[in-house]
Amino acid sequence: MAQDSPHIPAGWSRISRDGVEMLSRTFSFDNFSSAMAFAGRVGEAADAADHHPELIVAWGRVTVLWWSHDHGGITDRDISLAETTDRLYS
Repeated sequence: MAQDSPHIPAGWSRISRDGVEMLSRTFSFDNFSSAMAFAGRVGEAADAADHHPELIVAWGRVTVLWWSHDHGGITDRDISLAETTDRLYS
C-alpha cells in the first residue's frame, strides 16, 4: 500500500483508477508543439529519476499522472516528481 502523504502540491489532484490512487494534473499550452515539448521535458526528468508517469498529450494540454506501481499508489517520490513537473512548466 502507498504511503499517505499530507502534502499534495497545489494544482494536483488525487484520483483513483481501479482502486489505485494517483496524482493528476492537466497543464495548458497555446499549441500542440508546446505541449509536446513539455511532455518531452517531463519524459527526460522521468528517465533521469527512473520513475515514469502516464502522459496524455492533446492539442494545447498535457495530463500527467504520477503513482508508484510497486507501492500501489502515491509515495513521497511521486510528490517530489510532481513538484519537478511544476518547475518544468514554469
